[in-house]
Amino acid sequence: MAVYEEVLQDILKKKKDPNVMVLGSTSEFRDLYAKYELPCTVVDYQKENYEAMGTLMERKPYKETLITEDWRTFQREEKYDLILGDYCYNVLPKEDQGAFVKNLSQLLSLDGFCMIKTFVRYDGEKGNLAKSLEYYRTEKKNRPILETIMAPMFKYAYDFEKEEGEFPVVWKNFQALYAEGKMEKDELDYFARLDLDNISLKVYIPYFQDILKVIEQHATLFGTRFGGEWFSTDVPILIFKK
Repeated sequence: MAVYEEVLQDILKKKKDPNVMVLGSTSEFRDLYAKYELPCTVVDYQKENYEAMGTLMERKPYKETLITEDWRTFQREEKYDLILGDYCYNVLPKEDQGAFVKNLSQLLSLDGFCMIKTFVRYDGEKGNLAKSLEYYRTEKKNRPILETIMAPMFKYAYDFEKEEGEFPVVWKNFQALYAEGKMEKDELDYFARLDLDNISLKVYIPYFQDILKVIEQHATLFGTRFGGEWFSTDVPILIFKK
């Protein structure tokens, strides 16, 4: 979260009461805004998701306004100084990326920033999910397994021809690895509780250069930043301005 907080602190040096937004209901972003007592707009498709993610917050939500509308089309009279989101590009179809970026660009203030962490790929290789699980066991056991495995599990399940990944395929891959002795029982049980086999959402993982081109066509690309995850090159924070 240090990357996001750094940008927010720079904004606060110039503007005492910035307008801020969260795409989706990510608890960490809502916590960040609450830390600085900033009223925030949360845009999520489902109120239930917003409420569920709110239970994961470390702080009490601070003056949040929920909008249950489509990220690709919703508009507000206010202009926003900071818009934060996790994996927003990844849950929208490839053909909708341009409309999404254009809409967010129109919501930004002249000096505003949009920062979205995004799964990307650099080639057509699926990677090695078993190796990623072994890395989790030996190096990241003190961290949540999903934090370490999320990017590798989606890439391993990705259909490069259809340009989409499906959660039931992720689950089948885990079952296969368990049958081969490459996944521990407690690890499989964790993902079983997530009921992956019944999640219909499709995941899009763009080529890094392709998503940058989409941003450049509909907004002003400001740059990319990387977090502290071991797979951070796979999940850059893409930043653009109006």
